[in-house]
Amino acid sequence: MADGTFYSDRIGRGKPRVAEEISHATWRGLVALIRRYVGDGYLARAFPAYDCPDDRTGHSVITGVDEQAFVDSLTAYVPDLVSCALECTGDDDLFGMEIRSSVKHFRMADLLATGWVPDTATALDVVEFIAHHTEDPTHRSLHTWNGDHHHYSFSGRSHGRPKGQGEFQSSVNFLFARNGIAFTLDDDLQVHRIAPPEVRSVISEFRPETEDPELNAKLADAMVRFISRHPEHRRDAVEKLWDGFERLKTLEFGASKDKKTSVSELLDKSSFGSVPYRDELEAEFKKLTDIGNKFGIRHHEHSQVTLPNDAAVDYLFVRLASVIAYVLRATGRMATS
Repeated sequence: MADGTFYSDRIGRGKPRVAEEISHATWRGLVALIRRYVGDGYLARAFPAYDCPDDRTGHSVITGVDEQAFVDSLTAYVPDLVSCALECTGDDDLFGMEIRSSVKHFRMADLLATGWVPDTATALDVVEFIAHHTEDPTHRSLHTWNGDHHHYSFSGRSHGRPKGQGEFQSSVNFLFARNGIAFTLDDDLQVHRIAPPEVRSVISEFRPETEDPELNAKLADAMVRFISRHPEHRRDAVEKLWDGFERLKTLEFGASKDKKTSVSELLDKSSFGSVPYRDELEAEFKKLTDIGNKFGIRHHEHSQVTLPNDAAVDYLFVRLASVIAYVLRATGRMATS
């Protein structure tokens, strides 16, 4: 697509990107994309095949992708793909898997199949593996002697990323967008989570500039962890954000002030003279403090209550992040550009 959209996107009927599971349709699209990249030689530099009968040396002309080398490497770096295939198909022999010298060799058609869907973490590992090994051949030529086949050549690499990775990144992200998938393949060729809609603007504009470098670092780290595709990192993000909240309360420390006085001054500055609003803000501070102490966020004793699911983690993160962002802006401690 020239502009990366379809008609439904342009009239506001595209799917919201909130799904955190790779759907069957999305997996089929990924498989089709990967197969095209294999067929077009995008993985030929990383996994070269030398099958030209006129190549006297046998290793000077790349004719395509060595699919077995590709699959062997893929299963070595993403071993859960095999486990998913066995579990999803219930076939202990995995479609007539060949045994060679007591080593199992899996076929690409079996592992990159459309009849089953791996778990989301495994599917995203496959995306990252392909992204890191993709490179567009700089030249393709058809060799018609002794059977039609192509010859591929690659230029020397510059300091930038190999050509073709940007195209793969765009294709994956377009596919994710069309299917409402809340993940994106970033320029670092790592898959990151797209935060829930209600907090995206908070995160994108969250650049604390307080007089406390440690607080700045805690808050920034929490934001990075929250957009991780790993749920356990997002739970770490909530813990770090609550730690940051407790440190935030000390920003108005003076020569002889205690934490309670610091919080009071912080609330005064953030309420702009409105007593009713200050009361609401103070109540929110107290409620969030209680939540941090009650649930397994800041403390992990047996008496703590565990958050029920990832949705609860998101909700509490959004709630606290919004308050922190507001207070930082109200007191002139948030970068504006």
